[in-house]
Amino acid sequence: AGGSSAAGGDGAVEATASAGVCFYNFADTFIANARQSLEHIAAADGAVKVTTADSQGAAETQDNNMNNFYTQGVDFMLLNNLKSNAKPELIEQAKEEGVTLMFINSDSPTDEEFELYENVYHVSSAAEQSGKIMGEALLEYINTHDDWDRNGNGTFDYIMLLGTQGNYDTIQRSERSVEVLENAGIALNCIGGEQLCEWSRATAQDKVAALLANYSEDIDGVISCNDDMALGAIEALKAGGFFGEGEYIPVTGVDATQVGCDAIREGTLLVTSMNNPVLLAKATYKTMKLLAAGEELTQENLGLEGCTVDGRHVWLNYTAVNAENVDTVGYDLNDVDIG
Repeated sequence: AGGSSAAGGDGAVEATASAGVCFYNFADTFIANARQSLEHIAAADGAVKVTTADSQGAAETQDNNMNNFYTQGVDFMLLNNLKSNAKPELIEQAKEEGVTLMFINSDSPTDEEFELYENVYHVSSAAEQSGKIMGEALLEYINTHDDWDRNGNGTFDYIMLLGTQGNYDTIQRSERSVEVLENAGIALNCIGGEQLCEWSRATAQDKVAALLANYSEDIDGVISCNDDMALGAIEALKAGGFFGEGEYIPVTGVDATQVGCDAIREGTLLVTSMNNPVLLAKATYKTMKLLAAGEELTQENLGLEGCTVDGRHVWLNYTAVNAENVDTVGYDLNDVDIG
């Protein structure tokens, strides 16, 4: 790989390490925020030169972006990975190129896959936490609202909005949310089967509108694997006569995007989980800076609140955001302090 990290006379790392970042889709609200934050931090700090690329939701485009970065001779390849089942091949390619590979905001390599190459790292949120937060919020709603069962069948009839098929966040968020309700003894029915919406607000709006045509009397809640899809569901529900003067339907999301938090203030979104894009950017950048300087990745060296270092993993904690705390939790996209 081109570019080596050299220490200056004062011990500071010169801007000689470079990183190529393959984001899955710039159009995703959370990704747009993480990208902006990462670019701001890199510009302010200067130790690692960061270049980002948009894979536009396509695995082939991700491959092209990676190959371009390898040709440019980057030191770090950061992958917001679209090819969940191809991690061994991705790791082997990075090893051949002599480039440090970091899976960011993605599912983790297995222990066996980590063994393939010593310079593989993983920086991501603990997705199961966000699923539990949604499930716990719905359970509290059921326990505090006698009218939760709209059709009186003794079952929580819900719509499930998934992101991309086989995606780690999609799996964990959907399974863990339902698991909380199951463990509490709530009878469940997923209306119309799980809806694959590719994280898209417009797709979710269309699919929920279609379900409302047949099940408007039955829906007790909506579980959405991100805020954008939750907002699409809310638009469809509003068009169907819910909220405002109409009946309330609890809708849950994940990411605590600005528009998601606005929906909580409006009283349409029940809960979201803050997947902090600034913390993701800080943890990603700080990990690269440490490695470029030849330092070990440890909890102490990383020094970021809300992060847990576990070997070559950096786990970011989620925070439940609801009507009670929506105005006191948040992040600043201009915050470049990495400690």
